[in-house]
Amino acid sequence: MTKTKAQYDLSTKTDYLNRKMFLDPAGPVTIQRFEEVKYNKAVKLEQTARGFFWVPEEVSLTKDSNDFKDSSDAVKHIFTSNLLRQTALDSLQGRAPSQVFTPVVGLPELEALVYNWSFFETNIHSRSYSHIIRNIYNVPKEVFNTIHDTKEIIDMASSIGDYYDKLHVINCKKELGHKINEMDHIKAIWMALNASYGLEAFRFMVSFATSLAMVENRIFIGNGNIISLILQDELLHKEWTAWMINQVVKEDKRFAKAKEECEAEVYAMYEDVIKEEKDWADYLFKMGPVIGLNASILKEFVDYTAVGALKDIGIKYKGEAPKTTPIPWFNKHSDTSKKQTALQENESTNYVIGVMGENVSYDELPEL
Repeated sequence: MTKTKAQYDLSTKTDYLNRKMFLDPAGPVTIQRFEEVKYNKAVKLEQTARGFFWVPEEVSLTKDSNDFKDSSDAVKHIFTSNLLRQTALDSLQGRAPSQVFTPVVGLPELEALVYNWSFFETNIHSRSYSHIIRNIYNVPKEVFNTIHDTKEIIDMASSIGDYYDKLHVINCKKELGHKINEMDHIKAIWMALNASYGLEAFRFMVSFATSLAMVENRIFIGNGNIISLILQDELLHKEWTAWMINQVVKEDKRFAKAKEECEAEVYAMYEDVIKEEKDWADYLFKMGPVIGLNASILKEFVDYTAVGALKDIGIKYKGEAPKTTPIPWFNKHSDTSKKQTALQENESTNYVIGVMGENVSYDELPEL
């Protein structure tokens, strides 16, 4: 056993401006102070996320309930399967960031970002899916329980969760005083960051495209309004996960080494994500398509998404992909300030989420 840095010992002074993003030798964050920070971008990302605050209960789902009753079996299968998958994804992502990353975070502004991440996934997004299910299905409990029996959802969650579990075990062993090889710990953090990016950049985007295809067909509008708000949040989560992946390599030679040594494993993980998304498309549309979206189009969207998402973290996609998006209407839904949500007071999304202007460009946030 080795002596570990106490999680809640506030007696040790530390210079956060000279600390590392993850696994700093001085230990975890103690005093949360923000009078000066190492990364202003992390502060601005977290502030932007807080400006997006909204609550799902303000969105009316009365019409959605009628839409579901009037839908074909194929549409019911697509809508329900996609909704349950979104519930599972956010259940995973609501718990994991704060559980596995905060014990190894070395900076207050990064810790705040991670806690904000978990808050939105759990208290906003997961509650949103419960709000939808309660209002559309006669016996919500039975609908939720089918998640555990859907192999396609469980396998997909495990392919991400396994990386979180590995890091969690190492974190716990270290906190209990076990001697942990530092490079093994660094690699576990690196793989967990990439697994998280796979969830944010691939899995969420594919599921949202399916939800919004219903809106394009003028059904499930309330659900679509909620998904548009969640999409706005997840685009920001995708942005900051990519930033963490890119920045930690610039800052820390240990992670630069991990990136080099884990290159094949990381790409193989993304290939698995892409394959699973395409398999999911077959499962989703096994009973038939909806107007404007089918398994073939969704698979092309997976490839198209892969090119940009991987490019953002310095990886070239080796697969074939269309040059232009196969779902041209997807982008308009990501700009929620131009949409009118079905709130009880018929307010615009721009008002509900607070302070964001019409065109928010995350790329304008400076690299520091």
